[in-house]
Amino acid sequence: MKYQGIDLPPQYAGNNWSRNFLNWVEQQAEKDALLKETLMLLLEQIKLLRQLLLKTERKLREMRKTKYAQKADLACSVAGIGPTTAMLFLLETGDINRFKGFDSLNDFVGLCPDTDSSGDTHRDRGITTRRHKQLRSALIEAAWQAIKTDPALMDSYQTLLKRMKGTQAIIRIARKLLRRLRAVLLSGRPYQKGVIA
Repeated sequence: MKYQGIDLPPQYAGNNWSRNFLNWVEQQAEKDALLKETLMLLLEQIKLLRQLLLKTERKLREMRKTKYAQKADLACSVAGIGPTTAMLFLLETGDINRFKGFDSLNDFVGLCPDTDSSGDTHRDRGITTRRHKQLRSALIEAAWQAIKTDPALMDSYQTLLKRMKGTQAIIRIARKLLRRLRAVLLSGRPYQKGVIA
């Protein structure tokens, strides 16, 4: 839109692609014959992607109520973990017992530190680049939500902030969430808020 010199009205300046915004884009497309075809194809693509997302979410809700009901409820008992993240975790990890321990699960998700060693030099490179992209992102987002609702996690986060950046601290909180998820799925008991893990 900016490339074509079309300025967005203030009410559509945010990142929310509402139905009203899509209608407005369609109206703008009608004004320019050269731009119309391109914009209409892009709008059609957006609408198709939204329909696919709705179908996927319906299927996830259906699966959550049947085959994965008990495990999904356990996962959702962990602060910050919602139904979508719980289902993503359960579907991607499969049987939690297939991981020998927490470190194995942590390696799979990609929340473990990465180092670069050569002879006498040793450099820390942050978290590993080898990861399960969607699962790691979902757990980091869940960690941001968890510190808002769980006092123990907020306390841990505040303590970590004294010695590192917020983005580094939230990785450690995400690791705590992963540890909690593993624990509730192995024990079969819901998580108790406020417990330091």
